[in-house]
Amino acid sequence: MPKCKIKNMKTRIFIILIFLSIQVIGQEKDDILNNFEYPVYLKESVKKNDFTSKYLSYNFSALLTPKRDFLGYIGKKYRRIHIYYTSISKDSISQKKYFVEGKSLVGNNVCDFKGEIQIEQIREYKSIDFGVDNMYENEGYKAQGILIGKYKFKEDPEQNHSGIFEGLMAFYWYVDKYGIVHYDRINWNSDSFRNNQYVGEWTEYGKRIGKTCNWGEYRIPFSGDLDIGAGGFSPNSKYKDMGWKPIGE
Repeated sequence: MPKCKIKNMKTRIFIILIFLSIQVIGQEKDDILNNFEYPVYLKESVKKNDFTSKYLSYNFSALLTPKRDFLGYIGKKYRRIHIYYTSISKDSISQKKYFVEGKSLVGNNVCDFKGEIQIEQIREYKSIDFGVDNMYENEGYKAQGILIGKYKFKEDPEQNHSGIFEGLMAFYWYVDKYGIVHYDRINWNSDSFRNNQYVGEWTEYGKRIGKTCNWGEYRIPFSGDLDIGAGGFSPNSKYKDMGWKPIGE
């Protein structure tokens, strides 16, 4: 076969491989989004591009700090777990890393933990949601989107029933007309409103099989029939023995 034909063939194969790799990368980006339960109005609104480099200069520490107590469960029976953050700080060297310290509480068992959140993607929405009846339409918001990270929190191995939390997290944000990033509460009165969503597992030290452990603000991702609330989170009474009390008690 002539050398020119071989060269052209190699060039075409190279182009095809590049095209396929782009498709795979795009698919991976979308796949990671599928790990979270979206409010309905966000389902199809995420841009394909990853805007992480655009937002690395922002410090999300204060926004990753919950504005109210987390709701959370552990295990197949949805046992109540309380997660508290006592400190969140951005790594001065790695722009994508945040250090987290906190405590977990299950029943009467308290554990201290330390770990990291590593930014994986920061995606923008195709259009900005201005709230009910476009009430914020004239506020001049510049962007709105979702930050996705991987987290790994290690509990103190010297404490009882301790282990490792590991999984994915998502945080919703928007940028105002002054270029300041904010915790997204634009649709706080929506039935599906949520933020700071964590999906993953907890694995006890010395064991190989972990337990599902999810938590979040306002709602818990993939909480099955635990959450029977319409206008807000409301625990199913069948899980009262798992540590869930009616809201307000």
